[in-house]
Amino acid sequence: MEKIVSLANVELFILFLPFLSFMLYDFIQKGMIFEKYGDWLETINPFVAKPLGLCLKCFHVWVVIIFSLIIGVPFIKFIISLGISYVILVKLFYD
Repeated sequence: MEKIVSLANVELFILFLPFLSFMLYDFIQKGMIFEKYGDWLETINPFVAKPLGLCLKCFHVWVVIIFSLIIGVPFIKFIISLGISYVILVKLFYD
């Protein structure tokens, strides 16, 4: 029974992350609560700033990495979840 619950958690995790990434990305835009962080990102090197939140796609990869480490997702499930959640993110928030 625990394996079924664990598998369900991974599936929910995959569906949840694109929305979390977009929410955090939205919070650093102009007029939002973490606007000062977004302004700071624009002043640093773009190579460093993109994964920290300047680019939604780059930022999403790091959100998935961090949550995979927190939950303890095995590597193959991490690769699958990254791919699936990235497709969801791109289809929802990009043309």
